[in-house]
Amino acid sequence: MNKIPFFFSIDFEDYYHDKKRRLGHKDPDVLEVPLWNSYEKIQNISKNCFAGKKITFFTTGVVARKAPDLLSKIAQDGHEIGCHYNFHDSIHLSNKKDFSKNLDIAIESIHKAIGTAPKGFRAPNFDIGPDDLWAYEELSKRFDYDSSYITNDSLKNILPDRKFKFGDNTLYEFFIFSNPIFGNRFSLRSGGTFLCLFPTIFTINTMKKTHENGHVPLLYMHPYEFLKDYEFWIPWKDFINLSLPNKLIQWSRQIQWLKVGHDNVSNKLKKIFSIFEHQGPMKKLLETLN
Repeated sequence: MNKIPFFFSIDFEDYYHDKKRRLGHKDPDVLEVPLWNSYEKIQNISKNCFAGKKITFFTTGVVARKAPDLLSKIAQDGHEIGCHYNFHDSIHLSNKKDFSKNLDIAIESIHKAIGTAPKGFRAPNFDIGPDDLWAYEELSKRFDYDSSYITNDSLKNILPDRKFKFGDNTLYEFFIFSNPIFGNRFSLRSGGTFLCLFPTIFTINTMKKTHENGHVPLLYMHPYEFLKDYEFWIPWKDFINLSLPNKLIQWSRQIQWLKVGHDNVSNKLKKIFSIFEHQGPMKKLLETLN
C-alpha cells in the first residue's frame, strides 16, 4: 500500500510561560527541563518512526531567548527551526506595527540561538484570519512560507498555486485543513488536542480529507502532549486577578491540555504513521513547488 505523504511539525512553545503571561505575570520562567524531556521523545520519533527524517519546530522568540542551548541542539540534530512569533499572542487582534516589531524580535532571537534565520512561520493558535492580508504581506517580507491559514475548502478554490504575491515578495501558504463533522456543527484539525481527545480514526479521516482537497496533510503537536505528569502545571496561587469561578475553571482546565489523552499519544501516532509517510522538514515543500 502506498502511504499518503504528510509533514509532521511541532509548535515548540512553553505552555507554562505562555499561560502565566496571559494571567498577568511579568517575565515568567520558561520550563527548560520539561522542554528538553519532550524534545527527547520527539527526537525518538524522528529516529525510530521516520527513518531519521527531520521535522520542523516552530518556536517562539521567548523560548529562543530563554532556552538557546536547547534550540541550538535541535538545529544541530538537523531539524528545521521555524518561527512561532515572539510571544504566544493573538495576531488577529494585533496591528501591522506591533506585528512587524514582534516578528523582527522573534527572528533575531532565533538567529542568535541557531545561527540562521527561519524560513517558515506559523501563528500561535493559527490566529491569522483569511482577511488579515496585512499580516500575510508582512510575513512575505521575512519568510518563504507560512502555515497559519485554516480552511475547510479545497486548494483549487482558495489559492491554487499556494502563493501570496505582494509586489516583489512571494509567500507560499501551506494550509491547515479543518474537517467539518456532525453536520458541520464541529470541525477537526489533524493534531494537538484534537488528536489527544478524539479516537485516532478522526485524525486519520481528517488527514485523508485534507489530501482529497488538494492540501498537504500536516500533523502538528506541542511539547506538553508528549508528557504525562503535569510537567507544565501552573499552581492555584498563580491564577491571580481572577474571580473565583473563573479561577477554578482555568486552573482545572489545565487537565485537558496537560493530561487527557496523553497516555495514548504514542499508539495513536503509530497508527497514523502506518498510513501516512512523513516527508521531512516543511521547507522541503518549497522544493516541490520551485
